[in-house]
Amino acid sequence: MQVLAEEPLCRWCLARGQYVASTDVDHINNDGDDNRRENLTGMCHECHSRKTAHDMGKKVFLGCDVRGIPLDPNHHWNKPKDH
Repeated sequence: MQVLAEEPLCRWCLARGQYVASTDVDHINNDGDDNRRENLTGMCHECHSRKTAHDMGKKVFLGCDVRGIPLDPNHHWNKPKDH
């Protein structure tokens, strides 16, 4: 519960300009055995479920930040431009 105390707001929601309480602890690298603090982050249940589904290869919409940029690092807008 230390993670939720340190990160009381969902970082994905904050990126979209929303203030939503963190209720779930996410393993950033998806390794459930890696409980180092730097691998754990607080998320709301909806964002955590969406991230888990995405990480399992399911097609989901991860949302956008406050500038309208997709949060999905694999979205083509987030890819380096070939010039």
